[in-house]
Amino acid sequence: MITGVVVGGLLGRLVMRVSGFMAGPALVGVHTSNGNPVGDITFAGTLGLTLFVGLGTGFLGGVLYAAVEPWLQRLRPRHGLAYGAALLATFGFSVLDPSNIDFRRFGSPAVNVAMFATLFLAFGGGVAWLFDRLSAVSAGTGRAARTVDILAWLALIPAVVVTVIVISSITGLADPLLPILFTLGMAIAAFARWRRLPTPIGYAALAAPLMLGAARTLGGLPELLTGF
Repeated sequence: MITGVVVGGLLGRLVMRVSGFMAGPALVGVHTSNGNPVGDITFAGTLGLTLFVGLGTGFLGGVLYAAVEPWLQRLRPRHGLAYGAALLATFGFSVLDPSNIDFRRFGSPAVNVAMFATLFLAFGGGVAWLFDRLSAVSAGTGRAARTVDILAWLALIPAVVVTVIVISSITGLADPLLPILFTLGMAIAAFARWRRLPTPIGYAALAAPLMLGAARTLGGLPELLTGF
């Protein structure tokens, strides 16, 4: 959740600001696809992005990382970047939406796509870094370990509420195939690890939704970059 607020909220706001700056003064005041005027950086807008996008996606991404972390051990010390790349491939289409003309209307489409794609990688790296350190603290027996555990449990309630709001508002997830395949893949991978089944079963289960999501993400890039 900390990483989600920093990357999805604050850095995401910075990326939007850079995109608006590249658009030039002629487009200042022009409304984006979600109704916000270019150049109008408000505290309420930043707070909303930080809490609802950063907190919700951070919670989802953190829980997901905790589930797939055992399968990333072979990729250390680059496991965080690998996780971010997997998120980008699987769910990138929900952000890099071809129907969002703002990518082409404000600044360079290639730069805009690159900046938003980098947020996924930064999130993966941040989650992995914090996960390792908080896990080490939580494994102790002192006051710091108890504090981390208490804060984690207290954070779950508001995070679940925000997450439901975020999921219901994400575009591109109307097709139930990816959520179903993703849920099944996670369940099979968890069962394979629990029952000590051959590791290729778990990797195959995780690869299935990744490949489906990657096909949608990569398939939308030509239209996103060129409009065709």
